[in-house]
Amino acid sequence: MELTHSWEIFGNRLYLWGLALLAFVLVFGVTTRLRSFIDNRLVADGRARRNLLVRVLLALTSRTYRFFLAAVALWIAVQFLVLPPRADRLISGIVLAATMIQLGLWGSAFVSLWIENHLLGPSQPDPARSSAAQIVRIMGLSVVWSAVVLVMLSNLGIDITGLVAGLGIGGIAIAFALQSLLKDLFASLAIILDKPFIVGDFITFDGSMGTVEKVGLKTTRIRALSGEQLCVANDTLLNARLHNFKRMQERRVVFDLHTHSRAPIAKLQELATHIRKVIEAIDKTRFDRSHLAEFAQTGPRIETVYYVLSADYNVYMDIHQKILVQVAQWSEDNNLELASPAQRVLVDRDTVEQLLEAFAAARSKQDKPLIH
Repeated sequence: MELTHSWEIFGNRLYLWGLALLAFVLVFGVTTRLRSFIDNRLVADGRARRNLLVRVLLALTSRTYRFFLAAVALWIAVQFLVLPPRADRLISGIVLAATMIQLGLWGSAFVSLWIENHLLGPSQPDPARSSAAQIVRIMGLSVVWSAVVLVMLSNLGIDITGLVAGLGIGGIAIAFALQSLLKDLFASLAIILDKPFIVGDFITFDGSMGTVEKVGLKTTRIRALSGEQLCVANDTLLNARLHNFKRMQERRVVFDLHTHSRAPIAKLQELATHIRKVIEAIDKTRFDRSHLAEFAQTGPRIETVYYVLSADYNVYMDIHQKILVQVAQWSEDNNLELASPAQRVLVDRDTVEQLLEAFAAARSKQDKPLIH
């Protein structure tokens, strides 16, 4: 410290030091009180917190720390003074470090707010979405703090070109080494965000079917109908053609009835009409059509289409069985024979006798002894 007879310290008069101290105290005190006031008002107003802008302001104020406010107050205070170059560089470094750390904290707050808004949401906690949120949070924080450190080093006069190049090459090497794992990891995020299926959905894919039990970071666990658990890579599921039966609103059913080839046309018309009445009398169904579609080899074919207004497979089977039983009962009462899938081959009698004679002649020729 340099204290001269003119009451100067480091070339600045005492009243300038007093002004700098007063500015520091005022700025630090006012900003601290203002931050606390805004924080308390936003926290107290529960309805205002549903507004996205209010939540952003709350994230900013709650992550604004005293060291940053002190650094801002220090920077304003030194504007009243003329300091030696070494002291000026020291204070500039302190203010820069505090500012960059505070920017990193604000960036972290924005990452958390985005995850809470767009990934987690107000719904019930989902373990799969929570896992994805953790992955996104780690990736987001890594990007934010890497940028903060690089900018800080660059402003402190350190050449970061080699560091950035090394990080880039290292990242590419790691990506190639973990290519399969990263594919499944990003596929997991895509499944959780896009939601082609969720836990509890019944899906079919590539000849397999089952109920989704868990969406993990690398694999998805599916409970098959036969009881075993299938572990399928997330990337495989994401690229497969999936059928999600849990999201089915209604089930379209098409079935055929074949009658005897000698069935009367009037009976066939009555059968189609009766099928319609049966379906319309059952709850949770919507009749579409029932027609004599064609005269097939097994006999006239009645094609019927209806909808089951439920995704439950057991409900569909109960309804379909009820329809078939009532139609079979009506056919029995009206002497209308339903055809079974069989074929009859008609062969001419003379042709059969000729074949038998030829077969007998061939056998007798084989049984005749050889003469040497």
